[in-house]
Amino acid sequence: MADAAPSTPAWTLAPAQPADRAALAALIDTVLAASAALTRAQQALLRAHAEDHLHGWLDTAQAGGVSCHLLARGPQGEVVGMVLVREHWQLCSLYVAPHWQGRGLGRALVQAAWRASHGRTDRPLLRLVAAPGAEGFYRRLGFRAVRSLQTLPQGFAAMGLPLDGDEPFT
Repeated sequence: MADAAPSTPAWTLAPAQPADRAALAALIDTVLAASAALTRAQQALLRAHAEDHLHGWLDTAQAGGVSCHLLARGPQGEVVGMVLVREHWQLCSLYVAPHWQGRGLGRALVQAAWRASHGRTDRPLLRLVAAPGAEGFYRRLGFRAVRSLQTLPQGFAAMGLPLDGDEPFT
């Protein structure tokens, strides 16, 4: 008889701390290097974008700003995932270590970010810009195409998920 899947996840979610910055940057590099759906130019763009978000996050955290920054740790305490949400409406970064993808961790991070943001902003949507190859993942979570607030590089898509009303996850 096959073993049943564990009822508790193999990761723990917690608020990211400034001391986690190096581990988060390393996670981003690992994920981008392993992403076959991205060109080198797209990887460089996303790396620069994520680096800006990490710096902005540190500034916001030190100034007591309003944001939601979570990380996931694996069984040995290693950082295996992260989500950064600015001002409780702009999902800026979601990264999951390649060997943790497909296990529900990305979904858990987005759900936790939605819950932390719900009711804490007057914005109607949790917005993001999906990287090439990620749009299907976000659609499965309930995100839909929305008008972009900026000009996007080719292959990227603006998406949103309602923050008002009941939790959209089933």
